[in-house]
Amino acid sequence: MTDTLVIECPSCKRKLQWDSNNPYRPFCSQSCKDKDFVAWANEENVIGGNSVYDDLLSGDLPPQE
Repeated sequence: MTDTLVIECPSCKRKLQWDSNNPYRPFCSQSCKDKDFVAWANEENVIGGNSVYDDLLSGDLPPQE
């Protein structure tokens, strides 16, 4: 007997089983997956931070006082 993990779709919050039968996981559908992609592309979703100071070359910047 195996327990299947149940999660919420990050887009619509519908409950779904986390298994290999869902090619869109962690989303419930292609539509929810696409909506999430569009939100990132439109910068509606962001990861916090200061892009000037957090970029890969930030060691080249003068120190902040």
